Amino acid sequence: MAKTSKTTKKARKDISKAAKNVADVGKKAAGTARKTAKKVAKTRDAKQARAQAKAAGKAVKAAAGAAATLAKTAVSAGQKSANKVSKSKEAKKARASVSRAAGSARKAAGAGAKAAQKRGSSAVKQARKASATRAKRVQKQASKKATEVRKRASG
Repeated sequence: MAKTSKTTKKARKDISKAAKNVADVGKKAAGTARKTAKKVAKTRDAKQARAQAKAAGKAVKAAAGAAATLAKTAVSAGQKSANKVSKSKEAKKARASVSRAAGSARKAAGAGAKAAQKRGSSAVKQARKASATRAKRVQKQASKKATEVRKRASG
């Protein structure tokens, strides 16, 4: 199938628009994470953890308990902010533009629907795998940090 310059140009335009929208989602996520971190730092748990860490010589066990509570607070706040990002207009706009870009790229490549479906499903599998790997890495880092905090509180 012949690729006309018009379809190629449209695909390029859609892809660049999708890239911009994905970047916007990233900015939104970063901003939300910053706000969440500030909120967590202002919580009663965080303030108690700081105060108890100062008096760690006397109250080692209490500081460890406070650190665990703070970790729980941070996790729940992180989940809430993640929901906020995924429901944001930037994320919705990015989803729409990415699917539009995929369609126009498929058209420009002259691929049939079945071939494009295979490619798309393999891309989704790859993205899920990468996401799971990232999630595991973050979880590992969080548990490492919690262990470090416990050690510091008890030592």
